[in-house]
Amino acid sequence: MVREALSLAQAVAAGAAAIAQTLVLGAPMASVDRTAGLPPDAQKRLMEYRQREATFKSQLRPSPAASEEERQLYERRVGIERVIVSLFPRGDSPRVAAGYALDADFERGARFIDGLLRDLPVRWLAPYLNLVAGHDKLCAGQGDDARRQLVVARESGHPLIRVAAEHLIATGDCFSSP
Repeated sequence: MVREALSLAQAVAAGAAAIAQTLVLGAPMASVDRTAGLPPDAQKRLMEYRQREATFKSQLRPSPAASEEERQLYERRVGIERVIVSLFPRGDSPRVAAGYALDADFERGARFIDGLLRDLPVRWLAPYLNLVAGHDKLCAGQGDDARRQLVVARESGHPLIRVAAEHLIATGDCFSSP
C-alpha cells in the first residue's frame, strides 16, 4: 500500500514536471504515459490541449534566408504560439498567440512580461504570463518574487497552469531554454 502511494505520488510529480516544462519552454506536450497521474480536471484540460495542439497551424512565417540562430529563435516563437493556442480555446487565441510570440523579448524575460502585465489588453493571457515570468525569476534566483508570481498563476483557475505553478513552487525547477 505504501509502495502504491509512493508510485502514485511519483507519477503525479513527473506529470506536473512535464506540464511545467512544456508550458514554460514551448515544447510539445509530453506523452500520455508521462502525464497519467494528474488530477481529473487537469486530465480533461490536457485532453483538450492535445486536440488543439494536434491541429495547430502557426501564423508565423520563417525567413527563407534565416541563419541557424534565426531558425532556432523562430522555432522557439512557434513553440510559445502553440502553447498559448493549445491552452486557451478562444477565437482570438491564434492572433494573440502569434502577436505575443513575435513580440516576446527573451533577453529581458520576466521584466518584459511584468511590463506587459501592467497594461495587458487580453486579461485571459495573464495566467500564462505569470507562470512564465515566475519561472524566469526562479532561474534568476529571485525566489520571493518568483513565488509570488507563481501563486498568482496557480490561483488563476486554469488546471494545467495550476499544476505547473504548483510544481515550480514546490521544486524550484529551472528549465533550460532551448
